[in-house]
Amino acid sequence: MNFTPLNEWLSTATLDNIVTERHLANLLGKHPVSVKRAVGRGELPRPVRMFGENCWTAQVLREHLAKRLDAARREAEKTERRISSLAS
Repeated sequence: MNFTPLNEWLSTATLDNIVTERHLANLLGKHPVSVKRAVGRGELPRPVRMFGENCWTAQVLREHLAKRLDAARREAEKTERRISSLAS
């Protein structure tokens, strides 16, 4: 998956910039149904409805990604500690 278009948009977007489900799917190179599924799996935050469309702000997407990255970092540290304790 190519995250470059999303990264570029997030790097230039102000915190209150709004992205629709269709636009987010386009940025990710995916179908809008894939975006809905990613929300269901918790890979993306829940959207809000605005004018009949699912939307997010850049801030919500950034915060969600930061939380997921932090959780992955903590899990990796936990696994590393577990492996170290087994190796000694």
